[in-house]
Amino acid sequence: MIFEEFVLENVGIYKGRHIVNLLPASSKKVIILFGGLNGSGKTTLLEALQLVLYGKFAKTTVNYLDYLAKMINRNVDPVDGANLELQFRHFREGKEEAIRIRRSWSLNGKNIKESVEVQRDGVLDPVITERWYEYVEEFIPAQIASLFFFDGEKIEAFANQDKAALLLRIGIQALLGLDLVDRLDTDLLTIERKRKAQLQSQQTIDEIMGLEKELKQLTIENKNIKQEKTEIKLSLKDLKITQDKFKKEYRREGGELFEQRQLIENDLINRKQQLLEKNKELREIATGDTPLLLVSDLLNQVDEQVSLEQEVEHIGMLNQTLIKRDNAILKLLKQQQVAGSALSVLKTFITKDKTEREEKLKTECYLNLNSSALVRLESLGDIKKSTKKLIKQAQILTDQIEAYERKLDSIPDPSSLDGINEKLKNIKAEIEQKEFKLEQLIQESERLQNDIVRKKNVLNKTYEDNAREQFINETKRRILKHSETVRETLEKFRIAMLKKHINKLESLILDSFQNLIRKENFISGIEINPMDYSFKLYTGNKESLATENLSAGERQLLAVSILWGLSRASGRPLPAIIDTPLSRLDGQHRQNLVENYFPQASHQVILLSTDEEINKKYYKELKPAIGRTYHICYDEELQSSVFKTDYLF
Repeated sequence: MIFEEFVLENVGIYKGRHIVNLLPASSKKVIILFGGLNGSGKTTLLEALQLVLYGKFAKTTVNYLDYLAKMINRNVDPVDGANLELQFRHFREGKEEAIRIRRSWSLNGKNIKESVEVQRDGVLDPVITERWYEYVEEFIPAQIASLFFFDGEKIEAFANQDKAALLLRIGIQALLGLDLVDRLDTDLLTIERKRKAQLQSQQTIDEIMGLEKELKQLTIENKNIKQEKTEIKLSLKDLKITQDKFKKEYRREGGELFEQRQLIENDLINRKQQLLEKNKELREIATGDTPLLLVSDLLNQVDEQVSLEQEVEHIGMLNQTLIKRDNAILKLLKQQQVAGSALSVLKTFITKDKTEREEKLKTECYLNLNSSALVRLESLGDIKKSTKKLIKQAQILTDQIEAYERKLDSIPDPSSLDGINEKLKNIKAEIEQKEFKLEQLIQESERLQNDIVRKKNVLNKTYEDNAREQFINETKRRILKHSETVRETLEKFRIAMLKKHINKLESLILDSFQNLIRKENFISGIEINPMDYSFKLYTGNKESLATENLSAGERQLLAVSILWGLSRASGRPLPAIIDTPLSRLDGQHRQNLVENYFPQASHQVILLSTDEEINKKYYKELKPAIGRTYHICYDEELQSSVFKTDYLF
């Protein structure tokens, strides 16, 4: 089976019609990668795929009609409704056929109208349309859908012994058809009970009627207790709403501030002490060179004047030497009979240079300071920064002190809170009383449930014990005998099938886990109990290892291995669709999934990821196996999430 095209129209966050091509680019590029931020519509896409296939049997909600109503885009008229279409190809009875299922629904007032239409090879098929739920069970039973449609956020839970056992039981029974065996066993047992009841003596019938009456009374009592539990839960809900209202009123009246008074006072004292220390630091700085900052402009002028006087002194020392050099140059050029124009230009330059030096020599020099006298001025910049920082810190502390003082002024008088405190106290007592009563009812319900189970066991035993003594009809006796024989045979068949396929499944799960974990001799064996589907792990030293001793990442890889092993054991070529594929995994375990699982999880792998999961690094590593990429992003103008044919970066 391979998904080719998926259409969403006014579904969830998707307004309007959106067509998504899901066909892999080639047999090697099997990954269809969807990227989007949280809330962009990835989970809606996963739920929509399950909804279009399974409808009311999709594991998405308890109240199906309410769920359909919520799945209509909020920005469209509910009367126009929503529509999902999925086209896929698969083999049936040795022939490949193209199926296109269209599921649409609309809301008129409080009524939901839903319709399903199925085309086979482009032609409407009324038979498949009418019996779609039976048809879809042939190639992807709803019971094993979790093997191929799963959420990475929740997958670690499958490594838990109880949930893993449930998953293995459902998966194995659905894959091997053992659910049919169990139903046949139940049907045969029902037939046996009916035949036995017909063969009972009057005494036995009276005994059975008495037991049935007691069982009925217990069931009524249990039902009444459940009703009372429901009423108390509703009452508790209302009480807690009222309690929350009183708590809000308590906060509005300043109750929380009153509780924090001592803390606020301590913080105020602390801030005042810090302010004193900052002011002390400022005074200490002021005793040094800091006052010079008051005449920083004047100090800058002094620095400039010193530099100017040093330049004049330097020119004065060189002036006579330069005059002699210039005269010597002119005399030499005349002797060499240099052209008159060149000689004239040089004379002009020398004259101008001499004039400029003489102008500078006229500068008034009144400081007569050495540059070393101003060395201390270099530290004024750092002093200024330190001073500003301290002043800013002192101002912040001052503001905080004022804020704490305002808080203290706003704290109410304790007597003003007496009324609301009394209300809170009373409602708390009432909640505790209701919760105590609820706990009593829960315990009573458990007791009654145990009594019901015991009474049923006694009733069943009465059926069986007396039936063996009261057989008077040979035909019925033969039916009972053959029925018991068939059930025993079915049980042997079930156990034999389980052992055979569990060994294969153990091998597949172990192989999947070793491929993912990449730790030599870490886990050398996995054993599944065919009776209760619990499993054990064994280390390279043949020692039992509890799943609780695995790290969170290792448990998640184990859960993936269970799903992968079950899907491989199914022999069904179905797509793998994974939401939040790398959630809660560390870098090493993410790397293992990227390298060893996603490219070979199936012939078609649809990943729904955030930018923190399939990031640039993992995208580069997955790229050889990526056939198509989509970026799911929200378009404010369209008021809808849209699919762009690229990835997040």
